[in-house]
Amino acid sequence: MSVEGYYRYPAIFKDQVVFVSEDDLWVASTEGGVARRLTSGLGSITTPVFSPDGSQLAFAGTEEGYPEVYIMPSKGGPIKRLTFLGEEVNVITWTEEGIIFASSSGQPFSRWNALWCVPSHGGEPQRLPIGPANFISFKEKGSKVAVIQRHGYREYGFWKRYRGGTAGQLWIDQSGKGDFKSLLELRSDFARPLWVQDRIYFSSDHEGVGNLYSCLIDGSDIKQHTNHSDYYVRNQSTDGYRIVYHAGGDIYLFDPQENTTKKVTFDYHSTKFQRNRKFIAPGRYLEDFTIHPKGHHLAIATRGKAFAFGNWEGAVFQLGAQQGVRFRIPRWLHDGERVLLIHDRDCEETLEIYHGGTSECLSSSGELSFGRAEDIYPNPCKDEAILVNHRNEIFHIDLSSWKLTKIDRSEYSNIDDVAWSPDGEWVAYSCSFTRRTIGLKLYHVKTKKLTPITQPLMRDLSPAFDPEGKYLYFLSYRHFNPSWDALHFELGFPRGMKPYAIALQKDTTSPFIPKALDLSTKEEEEKGKKKDDDKKDKIEKINIDLEGIENRLIAFPIEEGLYSDLVALKGKIAYLSWHVEGTLHDTDDSSDYEGGTLEVFDFESQKVDDLIHNVSVLHFSLDHQWICYKTGQKLRVFKADEKPDDRDMDKPNRKNGWIDLSRLRVAVNPVFEWEQMYKEAWRLQRDHFWSEDMSKIDWQQIYKRYYNLLPRLGSRGELSDLLWEMQGELGTSHAYVYGGDMRMAPRYTVGQLAADFIFDPEQRAYRFLKIARGDHWLPTKGSPLLQPGLGIQEGDLLWAINHQELDETTSPSSLLVYQANIEVALTVSDKNGANKRDVIVKTTRSQTNIRYRDWVETNRAYIHEKSQGRIGYIHIPDMGPHGFAEFHRSFLAECDREGLIVDVRFNGGGNVSALLLEKLARRRLGYDASRHHGLIPYPEDSPAGPMVAITNEYAGSDGDMFSHAFKLMKLGPLIGKRTWGGVIGIAPRYPLVDGGMTTQPEFSFWFKDVGLKLENYGVDPDIEVDITPQDYAGGKDPQLEKALEEVSEIMKNYSYVLPEFGKR
Repeated sequence: MSVEGYYRYPAIFKDQVVFVSEDDLWVASTEGGVARRLTSGLGSITTPVFSPDGSQLAFAGTEEGYPEVYIMPSKGGPIKRLTFLGEEVNVITWTEEGIIFASSSGQPFSRWNALWCVPSHGGEPQRLPIGPANFISFKEKGSKVAVIQRHGYREYGFWKRYRGGTAGQLWIDQSGKGDFKSLLELRSDFARPLWVQDRIYFSSDHEGVGNLYSCLIDGSDIKQHTNHSDYYVRNQSTDGYRIVYHAGGDIYLFDPQENTTKKVTFDYHSTKFQRNRKFIAPGRYLEDFTIHPKGHHLAIATRGKAFAFGNWEGAVFQLGAQQGVRFRIPRWLHDGERVLLIHDRDCEETLEIYHGGTSECLSSSGELSFGRAEDIYPNPCKDEAILVNHRNEIFHIDLSSWKLTKIDRSEYSNIDDVAWSPDGEWVAYSCSFTRRTIGLKLYHVKTKKLTPITQPLMRDLSPAFDPEGKYLYFLSYRHFNPSWDALHFELGFPRGMKPYAIALQKDTTSPFIPKALDLSTKEEEEKGKKKDDDKKDKIEKINIDLEGIENRLIAFPIEEGLYSDLVALKGKIAYLSWHVEGTLHDTDDSSDYEGGTLEVFDFESQKVDDLIHNVSVLHFSLDHQWICYKTGQKLRVFKADEKPDDRDMDKPNRKNGWIDLSRLRVAVNPVFEWEQMYKEAWRLQRDHFWSEDMSKIDWQQIYKRYYNLLPRLGSRGELSDLLWEMQGELGTSHAYVYGGDMRMAPRYTVGQLAADFIFDPEQRAYRFLKIARGDHWLPTKGSPLLQPGLGIQEGDLLWAINHQELDETTSPSSLLVYQANIEVALTVSDKNGANKRDVIVKTTRSQTNIRYRDWVETNRAYIHEKSQGRIGYIHIPDMGPHGFAEFHRSFLAECDREGLIVDVRFNGGGNVSALLLEKLARRRLGYDASRHHGLIPYPEDSPAGPMVAITNEYAGSDGDMFSHAFKLMKLGPLIGKRTWGGVIGIAPRYPLVDGGMTTQPEFSFWFKDVGLKLENYGVDPDIEVDITPQDYAGGKDPQLEKALEEVSEIMKNYSYVLPEFGKR
């Protein structure tokens, strides 16, 4: 029986159309009919093209890891890998010279796609000298006359109605000599220009929806050819006569001669094997867990399913529906028999109570509306719970009647760290008091009285009641003990936190003052013991003196640090302690993950003891007698008053506390799971998008439009494509789709040498054209070829790798597959073939950072040379930790020069722009003069003279904001091109059930001069300068040249602050 598939990436040759469905290639007639599967490999396939004679296909495939270029017979047969770049590729077209593809390989930025050509018989790809480009189409076979697409946001249709600086542009070279000029000046996002006879066909959404248009080669006579009103025209392709494209999962054929479009209907027979049931490793998808009040059972959520089971023996019970519903936040209730859960069966979140032993659903909250639950905290004594949601609200829920009572709402941040008192009468939680401060509040359930109980200096977090009801413990950022920065004149507060105690009664003294022993008799001691034993089974009512409670604060005698997850035990407190770590990690040399250390402070000894290490998540039972923690993908349970036994660690057992999660057999039905994820992704946007009007589109209608395509999906990759398009309807930046349980092939990472090669036919060897230096003193930050003692220079020859000889079709990278980060032998010689020898080098996993360093240092050297050292150069690659580090690496060395160029081209965004602008805005006011040490400026790290900034189409997000603020603060002229235009920020925190993620644009940025208008537009430079394809071909950078010219001109009349030491 024929079914419908989800069809993408069509290619046409005469009466054949090839397309991608279920991540594989299929072929059919352009008239429709039976579609035949051509591939069934391990990886996924995109962007197929036909060879000029139609006998072969080229495509991007992931058979061995990253997408690379492969070829195969168009009728079916074995595939052959042609590229070995270790970077993503998109195949564009197949010419007589070879296969042209787009990739950021060898570029200093991952967003900088260049066009490459690889011979169809294999060999080293060569870059086309036209600079950044995403697509090219030639006038005819063998012609050099071409039209290209410059820029463009990801795949067309993923950000609908995009108008920012990175919108696709069409440039044409009518001479075939590289003389490119802009084709159209229409305010739109253009994609994939196709030269068909005397017209250029392209996608455009300047009239609202992405449709197929065309114009003459001079840009005139624009015509619309398709009339889709729902789905965008995407990935159009041509054989020079007709055009195929996909829209909404269907393939369409457009005939330019007839100016007609028809949908191609296939007789599609597929088992859709990626929809088959499968079983997954529960530890890999472990979302949450809770420990039984007596410590002998667990309830967990993994892959959206809830389970209850005995820790070390017995059956495992699944709670709730087996498929199609996501269960979250399992919590044992106080009786140890029932588990409280969240589920989204009807596309809205609902609370349900299940019996942990029978799996029976005992009660449901029905249509109770509480938003998206962030966490749930059951009462340790009663059928009650506290729920906090995404709207910063906190609720009390009576689980017997499902009565919902709103307690509070935080104006500025999520409510977190909820703690019940041991008697179940009081609730403590952290809540924002102002935009900058978070304090603690106390809520009495019976009287509904709410009382702030701390006066925060910064943030008070993680409250925990003393089991005896005398104190409330918490963690507080209120220690301003600065540490000197090691690299520049700066102080910081890397720790700032300590545990604190609040005395709950007026007459309660400090727990840190040792008490003298009583002169009691043996008989009195035995009575006291019996009294303590009686208390164990009886929960004493806690009385709290609220008057003046905020003043009864006592600091623990513990050094300040970074702490979390504080819990009170009898006679002790426990908490996680975290090391201060750098934010940048070298992926080649990174050590195993290290989490926090569970430390215990003993009140009697007044000492801290390490209990366990490498903790990522920590949970206690309701009575705090049992601990369960997560490390990596494993769980462990032990008694809170005992150190876990680290002997007999061979396998999980009761003695060592490790849990055997393989007892859980978690079945996944992708069809149900994809529907659930679609609904959740849609709902997350509805509930979190920054504007309640959803960009003034009918979000319910969007749900229906894309929901109708769900039955056609045959792979997780197709679901991601659907989610991208659905979220793209918002017409907003930062609506991303990441990861998920994709069809995964083996990943054989290519070892990188960070060098450019070309085959020398006379020597029959590869010549080193360029060796990237990078930070060559660091093993993974520079080319391995530059290690001391190797004697390899540009122009030298490479003959073999690991004694396997190279030739015209066997490129160096082809012999470095699965050779990343290991030592290999290179047979090299000098440029004439003399001194042939073997050298041992250790390859790297990536060369992007090495290429980036060369790009920066080349620019800096050029500026220094042209200005005779008077002008400095800074590049900021992003506004995250990497960009922060790069800024200071350059700024501290360059700020004393007479002028400064600040380059934010290709800036990937982040959140530290304000920190960098503060330093650029410093103005020199004076100098410290000394007899022997020269002049020290005040402020010390301040720019000595004027500055200019360079930006471009690829500077986005916080790069947009930096560019605009640079202008707004009048720091200097902004030079370049209009920026990306994406300033609605995100806080990614909601993974989907299979580990994927969608992001919700939540934080829309407003500037005092333009309001909200940076979004979907970008920042206009003061001086517009483009870099044309011919500039790139000539190795020119007119933006950098203009920056040098402008700052030099400003310097001529700049009033420098220089000391004058006259009479004193």
